[in-house]
Amino acid sequence: MSRRSRLHVPGGLYYVVQRGNARQPIFADASDYATFEQLLAAMVVRCRTRVHAFYWTKDAIHFAVQIADLPVGRLMQRLTSQYARKVHRKHGESGHLFQQRYHALLVDPDAYLLKLIRYIHLTPVRAGIVQEPGEYTLSSHNAYLGMTQVPWLTTGTALRMLNPRMDQARQDFRRFMSEVPEGNDADLFDKGCTDDPRVLGDRAFMQVVPRAQRTYRSTHSLDQVIETVSSKLGLERSEVLSRSRQRRLALARALITWYATERGIATLAEVARRLERDPSTLFVAVERYRTLRPDLFNIGSLHDSGPLIRRVLTLPQQQT
Repeated sequence: MSRRSRLHVPGGLYYVVQRGNARQPIFADASDYATFEQLLAAMVVRCRTRVHAFYWTKDAIHFAVQIADLPVGRLMQRLTSQYARKVHRKHGESGHLFQQRYHALLVDPDAYLLKLIRYIHLTPVRAGIVQEPGEYTLSSHNAYLGMTQVPWLTTGTALRMLNPRMDQARQDFRRFMSEVPEGNDADLFDKGCTDDPRVLGDRAFMQVVPRAQRTYRSTHSLDQVIETVSSKLGLERSEVLSRSRQRRLALARALITWYATERGIATLAEVARRLERDPSTLFVAVERYRTLRPDLFNIGSLHDSGPLIRRVLTLPQQQT
């Protein structure tokens, strides 16, 4: 019977587990870990990928990865094949280093990113290797606390979900890691260690979490962001909301998407519905224009003009 094809969602967040062939070690020493991370760092840049958390053992890799347009299967194939060739040359070996089938779980980032990060960081604790997650050096836990630097790791997305102030966010993250989860994170994410990546369903990435359940939400509305971006770029709101594919309109939609999701104003799915665009198209546009126009993709770039500032200036005075 043929295997079920992998579910590919551009912009999707996946919990990926890849084990050594027949549970054999894939890392022999510290230099092997360094080699793997160098390859992963290059892949992050080349494939426009974000790694939000990781945990390495001698015979397995676990990480939360957010892809762009390259399917997660292609990403894993490139990463593991390049690493295997380097290790075989170093040790004079041959044969399969990794299992042929990796495991992946598609995860809704709004609802489950923080829980997934906690789950990954607590894995060595559950396994009885250490008593505290900070004692395990081959994970991303200490990078979230600012104790180590991992240039290719994305920590800002999750930390901003806890608090927009980075110094306070790290303290909140420490508290979050010490909390007893409501329910059981393991019951949810252990399912990611099956061969079926659709445990949460095809709609998981597009799930809209009720606003009252989100840790941080901006007081601005999505319509205000649309009006402000239109004004800043000298466009009409009707143009931005039209079906036109002109480059200047694509830039505007990318900026709207980036700002709204970065500030917690709306999810990618909500922006896509409002702009009547495909979520994957918007995600790819954000990644493209962030490189081409870094001057615009600055969290404070919209605060000096348009409805976002006018709203502050026209708030009614408090009655006494």
